[in-house]
Parts: sequence; structure tokens; C-alpha cells
Amino acid sequence: MDISLAGVVVAAACAAIAFGIARAIATSARRRRQAREDANAQTRQSRQVRRAQARKHRR
Repeated sequence: MDISLAGVVVAAACAAIAFGIARAIATSARRRRQAREDANAQTRQSRQVRRAQARKHRR
């Protein structure tokens, strides 16, 4: 394998790793945001709705 081909392979591998890391960070941020939105929505709901959801999640 000559020098230029090795450089291309290394660059492609680095790009793939960076893409994977960026995707993992985006997924984590999306889950955190969704959890925060769910928690905010739940605090605004009535007691009856919260109790119904708790029963639903216990099943």
C-alpha cells in the first residue's frame, strides 16, 4: 500500500469514527431533550392524568 492510499484509508476511517461520535451525541441530546419535554408536560397535567399514566406504565 503506497503512502497516498494509506492516507486515504486513514482519512476515511477517521471520518467514519467522527460521524459515529457525532451521531451518538445527537441521539443523546435528542433523548435528553425529549425526557425534559416529557417531564415538563407531566408537571402541567392534572392529577388524574398523571395517575392514569402511572397505572399504564406499571403494566
